[in-house]
Parts: sequence; C-alpha cells; structure tokens
Amino acid sequence: MNFAIAFSRFSHRLFGPIADGMFSREGDFAKTLKKANLKITVGEFFSSAFLIVIVLTPLMVIAVSMIMQILNKSPIIPLIMTLILFPVFVLLFFYVYPSYVADNRKRNIDAKLPYAVPYMSAMAGAGVPPDLIFNSLARSPLYGEITEEAKNITRDVNLFGYDIITAISRYSVNSPSRKWGELLQGMVTTIRSGGDMKLFLHNEANTIMVEFKRIMKEFTETLGLFAEAYITVPVFGMIFIIIILTVLGMIQSGGVAKIGPFTMFEVIYLCIYIGIPGMSCIFLLMIDSIIPPE
Repeated sequence: MNFAIAFSRFSHRLFGPIADGMFSREGDFAKTLKKANLKITVGEFFSSAFLIVIVLTPLMVIAVSMIMQILNKSPIIPLIMTLILFPVFVLLFFYVYPSYVADNRKRNIDAKLPYAVPYMSAMAGAGVPPDLIFNSLARSPLYGEITEEAKNITRDVNLFGYDIITAISRYSVNSPSRKWGELLQGMVTTIRSGGDMKLFLHNEANTIMVEFKRIMKEFTETLGLFAEAYITVPVFGMIFIIIILTVLGMIQSGGVAKIGPFTMFEVIYLCIYIGIPGMSCIFLLMIDSIIPPE
C-alpha cells in the first residue's frame, strides 16, 4: 500500500461522514475521477483535502507571522487573508486537479491511437480474441495511457470476473478520450453482432491515421504562424521599442528622462531582461498547449 492510498484512507476515517454527505458518489466529479484514473472515491479525495487544510493552515499562519515580524509590519491583515485564502486555494486545487489529469490522459490517448489501433488490427487479423488483444496491450509500455486503459480492462476480466463485453463497455463510458471511447463501443457492437473484428479495426486504423495526418498538418501550419508572430512581437517589436526609448533618452533636454517611476534606461533594462524572456516564455507555453504529445 503506497502513501497516497494510506493517507486517503486515514483521512476518510476522520472526515468521511462530512465528505460523503457533501459530495455525491455518482456525480460528475466521480466521473472525472474515473476519467483521470485516480483510484479513489470522492469522499476519500475530499477527506484528504480537508486534512491537508487543517494540517497546513496553522503552518502557513506561523510562516506569515514570522515574515511580517522580520519585515516589521502588522500581521493582522495578512493572517486574516491567509486563513481565508489558503483553504480556498487548496480546495480549488483539489477540485481542478482531476480535470487536469483527465485532460492530459485524453491528449496522451489521442496521440497514441494511430499506433495502438493498427497493432490491435494486426492482432485481430491473426485471429487473436479481444481479451487477449487487451492483455497484450496491457503488457506493452509503448502506448502510454492506452496501456493503462488496457490494464484496467484486463484486471476487470481476470480479477473481478467481468466478461469482456461488460469490461469494455465500462471503460468506453469512463474514458477521457472520445475517440478511444467510440472505438471501444464499436468493438462491443461488433462482438455482440458477430461482426468482423479484423475489418472493423482495419477501417478504424485507416480513419484514425487520416485524422492524425490532418492534425499534424494543421499543427505545422499553426506553428508557422507562431514563428511569424514571435519574430514580429518579441524580437522586432522589442528592438523597435528599445531604439525609440534610446532616442528619447538622448534627445531629452534637462534632467533624466522618466516613464513613470523608472528612468528611460531602467525601462530599457526591463525590456531586455524581463520583457523579451517573459514574452518568449509565454510563446513557449502557448506552443506547448497545442503541440501533440509524443
């Protein structure tokens, strides 16, 4: 038993009645936990949040008090803000975190589909039954979160005694990826109707590969637009601003030229050492948000 599971169970023993009463076991948040593959109930999840708030809030209060004493400032307002905002931020983090994990899993699954589905199609073409197809996927480290999905399906069949149709159906509903969920549901329909699994997976592999090529083409075009914008704004834009500020500083008559509380040369230093790196980081984050996972 790892620390996270032990901590969540201990927290649930303390705050389980409160958390279970506040949050539904079968609501939207419970579905988000399943999509994030967090093997924990809603009550255990928020019980952990409550315990963290109770443990860390006094420590934050002590830290803020010490900082205010060092700065020789009144600690009353910062302490009040800490007591109010810190628990809110912790609970907000716990509320948002599963959605963040589920979104990362969705991106990973969608990125691995063009490689996993042809593998499944080849196995089906060799006459391998669906349960063994997922068993083989579960043993392969090449397919990221698809491997985790296959492990869950295989566990439900081998350990919990589900039939393969029921196991696949459960994860087609709880999958964070719409494409993977539709693929699983199509496999269920094919098995129930006695259809040709090899033909179904072959057609799905072709469709997913065409979609993958389209996405990569759009990404390449978008990356070109980002490159042009980066050259225009952070590079040429900042150089233009620095030249203008330098000229204004040189022609300023009497005293030191200022922009607000800063001198002209301080503004230039801010543009060079903060403006250009800061805008570069923003562009990198924007590109990272659209780049397909490996």
